[in-house]
Amino acid sequence: RRDRARASRVVARASAPATESYSFFNLARAEFPENWREPAVKVRYEDSALDLALMAWFTAKIGAAIDAPKPKEISYDEFIALCFLQMKGRDAVGMGDVTAGVIRSLVPPGGNAAFRALFPPNRFSCELNATITKIVFAWMVGPMEVETTTENDLGIEMASKVHIKKCRWLQESGCTAMCVNMCKCATQEVFTDDFGLPLTIKPNFENKSCDFYFGLTPPPIEKDEALLFGCNALCATAAPDSEGTPCHKLRPYEGEL
Repeated sequence: RRDRARASRVVARASAPATESYSFFNLARAEFPENWREPAVKVRYEDSALDLALMAWFTAKIGAAIDAPKPKEISYDEFIALCFLQMKGRDAVGMGDVTAGVIRSLVPPGGNAAFRALFPPNRFSCELNATITKIVFAWMVGPMEVETTTENDLGIEMASKVHIKKCRWLQESGCTAMCVNMCKCATQEVFTDDFGLPLTIKPNFENKSCDFYFGLTPPPIEKDEALLFGCNALCATAAPDSEGTPCHKLRPYEGEL
């Protein structure tokens, strides 16, 4: 009987969700169910006060940019609702322009030149920005890991890859276009063109993970294979009967098939 009880406790521990601390000072919590890698299974989050403050600040910036009403409360659900408002009535370029404009509004005058001077595209700059991203960007996408890679313009091994285990933004929105137009394209553009530090973002729409490669120049967006992904069936704005075709809210793909 004792052996059966002990075995039951072992099974219970093995199947219990794993909790991970992350973000600023590891104050936020993410709960990963045993089968969290399955696309439809959600990771559960507990935001810290610091994360909520940053969420409120970013939400206010987006709201001002699109002239949206103030949200009823500061929550991730309200943030996602605002992102869907950002998409409304805008094409792929327009969606990204709003995000890029918000990011640029966070940079003080002369900030781009200062960034280029302080962070030229070398190993130190790429690794430092990867480490910063893991902390500062976590409120939006969830826990991340910095990994070593040789996928960079320098052709050397360095810790410049940021792996997002399961993107919270993609999980909660379920929207391919929101990911590509408002995160990937806008962020790549600001880092590569404004800051002079190449950045390539590679989302995985099948398992909702994502990888940031600092120091890797992205392909022209019209030739990026991310434009080939279709609508998520669970997305509130998905086109009906669109299986097997690219998301209708992405710009046309002009690369080789």
